[in-house]
Amino acid sequence: MFADGREGRVAFLFSAGASPGPGTVRELAAAHPLFAETLDGLCARLDPYLQLPLKRVMFADPGTRTSALLGRAPFAGPALFALQVAQYRLLRSWGVRPDVLFGHAAGRMAAAHAAGVLSFADACHVVGALARLPGGAPGEAPPRSALAACGRALAALRLCPPRIPLVSDVTARPVTAEAIEPGFWLPGPPTRRFADAVALLHRNGVRTWLELGPEDTLTRALPGCLPPGTASAPGSAYAVARDWAVLEAGGGPGPGNAPA
Repeated sequence: MFADGREGRVAFLFSAGASPGPGTVRELAAAHPLFAETLDGLCARLDPYLQLPLKRVMFADPGTRTSALLGRAPFAGPALFALQVAQYRLLRSWGVRPDVLFGHAAGRMAAAHAAGVLSFADACHVVGALARLPGGAPGEAPPRSALAACGRALAALRLCPPRIPLVSDVTARPVTAEAIEPGFWLPGPPTRRFADAVALLHRNGVRTWLELGPEDTLTRALPGCLPPGTASAPGSAYAVARDWAVLEAGGGPGPGNAPA
């Protein structure tokens, strides 16, 4: 149920794209001890896979050589994962809970963790292992040999079916038995079916959309992806990076949704 009493389901959208800006991360960390504590724990888990401490890179002053590392694959993926998981924990503490999850491109891993497919420790291990894959800029496909090695690492982990409904950005369908297949979580094709996933979610009653990530990329694209003749109701699309003060104050989706 919405904070204003309207009925409908809530979808959390874990986006990809831009790297977390230090301003947004610092602001949330300074204002919310839970966010800061969660971020610290994530960075501590991810640091062994990286050449520099992740928090140092995420908090680096804009325009510096250290901050520029966020544009490189070894740091971009872990930084996005850390930000989204910390945002998710913060939203949960405010009573904002999803009925369904969607992970877009690099946002898939945070969505998978939120859905219960991977534990905290295992999700960090996968994200760290993926960060070590050769392949250059974010979005490029790593060599097959590297993907095979990462697949073997995934096979040693305990993968579980989603506890919260999870929609795939590759198939635009709910993730079911394939969640426990290691190969499903390896980097996939560059084509992402966001519009098809939005149509599915809308047909299944989603009327509030909440984007986790460094920007509002998916919420801005949302109106053009909704089925013809429909429109996102005013105030029904939120982005944590943009609207976190509104969400904290209770102006966004409120408690009463399906428990996670």
